[in-house]
Amino acid sequence: MPVKNRIKISAAYNSFIQEILRLERFDFQNHIKFNSNELTKAQMELMVESIFFAAFRAYEGFIREIFVLYCLEKTTTRKTNVKSYLKPKNFEHSELLVKSSMPFLDWTKPETVIERAELYLENGYPIKLPYTTNLQQLKTFKTLRNHIAHNSIESEIQYEKVVRTYYSGVRPIKIPTPGQYLMLTSRINHTNYLLLDFFGLMKTISIDLT
Repeated sequence: MPVKNRIKISAAYNSFIQEILRLERFDFQNHIKFNSNELTKAQMELMVESIFFAAFRAYEGFIREIFVLYCLEKTTTRKTNVKSYLKPKNFEHSELLVKSSMPFLDWTKPETVIERAELYLENGYPIKLPYTTNLQQLKTFKTLRNHIAHNSIESEIQYEKVVRTYYSGVRPIKIPTPGQYLMLTSRINHTNYLLLDFFGLMKTISIDLT
């Protein structure tokens, strides 16, 4: 999903949720093909991994966009006022102020986003509460995202911790790939697989953030 600098929270939300729904439909269609033997298991796992990564990237763009807009004191979709400690002139200036001297802003780490909200928005509102409420899930999916993106020794160590948590602390004989992991049965809803948990989280938190 291309990065755009919108002027309304509602526009950012609508664009994001449309992308999530598009990816969710794509995954559903792929599962139909998989069940009809039109896709192999390896192909399906790769598709699931790619869909998750695309959705997470869309979320990174979404949180970046609404955060910068809230620093401009844009109201939420419920017309609630937001108080910013910054006084930027426009979107670009707002992002520059948040960025400060850092070469780039990391929107993947939930703890960092919470700290950023506390620093620039009064009481961290409306970013902090949805993040603290969903912190563990956000951290889990961020770890998965990092392993897909980097596939390094360190990302693999962190990813293995996520897998062990799923298996109640037990390390499986063979660590599943991220695609295989995302197809495991949900611990929240046994009729779902983990990718659907992620889609559900994205839908819920995007509403709470806006």
